[in-house]
Amino acid sequence: MTTNRKKIFSCPTNNIEEFRLFVNQAAALGATHVTISDLPKSIWQWNLDRFDPYPNWGMLVATIFKVIVPEALRPFLPVDYAQKNLDIITQRSAILKEFGLKAAFIGKEPAWLPEAVYAAYPAWRGPRCEQPRRARKPYYAPCIDHPEVLAMYRQAVAELCRYAPIEHFNFLTNDSGGGICWSVSLYPGPNGPAWCESRSYADRVVGFMDTIQNGARDAGYTAEVSMYYGSGYISQAEVASVIPALHPGQSLNQKTREGLNPTRLIGYPFYDNAVGPVPGIPQAWRIAEHLQEAEKDQTANLNYSFDYLDYPEFYELIRQYQKNPRPDVAGRMENLLQTAIVQVGKEHADVLMNVWEKIAKAIYSIKSLGGDPIMLVGSVNQRWITRPLVPFPMELQPAEKDYYRQFQFQANSEEEAADLMNIQGFEIINGYSGSMLAGNLFNQAINHLKSAVEDLEAARQRGMTDKMDLLILRLKVLICIYRNALYTVQYQDILDRTDYTQPPQEVNIYPQDGDQLLREIQIVTRHDVDNTQELIQLLSSTKEVLILTAPTPAEEDIFLLGPNLIEQLQKKIDITLKHQWDVHRLYRRRQS
Repeated sequence: MTTNRKKIFSCPTNNIEEFRLFVNQAAALGATHVTISDLPKSIWQWNLDRFDPYPNWGMLVATIFKVIVPEALRPFLPVDYAQKNLDIITQRSAILKEFGLKAAFIGKEPAWLPEAVYAAYPAWRGPRCEQPRRARKPYYAPCIDHPEVLAMYRQAVAELCRYAPIEHFNFLTNDSGGGICWSVSLYPGPNGPAWCESRSYADRVVGFMDTIQNGARDAGYTAEVSMYYGSGYISQAEVASVIPALHPGQSLNQKTREGLNPTRLIGYPFYDNAVGPVPGIPQAWRIAEHLQEAEKDQTANLNYSFDYLDYPEFYELIRQYQKNPRPDVAGRMENLLQTAIVQVGKEHADVLMNVWEKIAKAIYSIKSLGGDPIMLVGSVNQRWITRPLVPFPMELQPAEKDYYRQFQFQANSEEEAADLMNIQGFEIINGYSGSMLAGNLFNQAINHLKSAVEDLEAARQRGMTDKMDLLILRLKVLICIYRNALYTVQYQDILDRTDYTQPPQEVNIYPQDGDQLLREIQIVTRHDVDNTQELIQLLSSTKEVLILTAPTPAEEDIFLLGPNLIEQLQKKIDITLKHQWDVHRLYRRRQS
């Protein structure tokens, strides 16, 4: 077994005490490195233009210049924000030193810079890197062919590594407001300065990775650098052209120069959790599969990615695999069973394993919808959870929609913003067939979760530990979130099948049945109102965290619901009921 592989642990934490707790747990599980780059969002980027939602993607991810601001960029970037981040990293590095651990930096590069930078240094302007359907204006990353830009990166990395013992850098690129000149996978298409167009793409990418490694080396560290594209299959040939040119300690899209996978991911970030804003849903089945696959590859580094700090099942599964490192299905089942026994005892372990399997089936159904994760880009980014279902959304007054509209990701017209299925410029679910297929998947997920809740509640009656009470609540909340998504899809489908140009012809003849679409939309509306009321009751029943929200109203953004969530949910109900009679402008009423 390889002994020098890195074991990198990553988890978002809210303060230095939580970070210390995570490091303590990671160290006990054999960590060699802990990620230190989960930093406060760079909301200053959105504040440059609140009319454009696109910076919300970039706000999520750390960059080198968000921590170390080169001298030339200091007039254009918020130095106080960077200093706060550097202070956090310095505190975290001190904790790592106590435990004898090194650091990892996960971020995005090269990342867009404000337009004022390029006004002052026009030769540094690199590629447009925005997603055109999701942005209201162009955004430019710096050109990493320019020697002055590379010099800034090298100096910044060296300074960063003098504060933090970073031996592993992992950068997202060509996504979320970042990109490389002339890449085929840039969202606007291949673009960049004319002067560097003919340069070998492999030289460009490898040259940037060399720069990061040289910066770390200047501070006394030998660092690995990996980059990965976030923008799809069209880059396969381009990536393949770079792989043979990579230097030692470099990888692109999970391939080294030798064609090996340098790092095995165990776990998932919040983006890929398929449960939206609901924390603490144990995806033990999924993690056990990752651990099983990792055991088949004893050469790769291991990256344990937690989406939530309080995840005892994850920690215990790692312990079980360390004691019983079997790379087969039987070993996976054995380790899951032992983990369940630790959680609830032998008497109830089988029940908990069944619950984990049902959760896995539910999440598999949701992930089968494809595209961007619907529970993020729909339920949260489009504010399905809190926006009312009304037949004429364009007629809502500011007081009726500002509470959600300002946090709804939509860069195009207000007509597209009013379309519930327009997800950041795309319709992931469209038409009756799409609604039906999505409905089947949501119903499958809901039924699996309801069955899991029933199993847990029955086991509680038989004396199972009350540690599962919080999980029961969170599963009930997740059912409400899935139902809301289902009803939202169905509501928009009904509107899409409605002819807005023809007013209903009301005939005063008794008895007379109403339009089929009227019955459908009234039923869906009532279902969503009742479901929202149930969600309010669940959230009001405990002080435990059932949905992740911003700490303060000022910190609410497109990716994070506000702390006044219950108030917003009640407002949704009130507005929906206020406008429920508006459907009679579209459909013939029943008289019987």
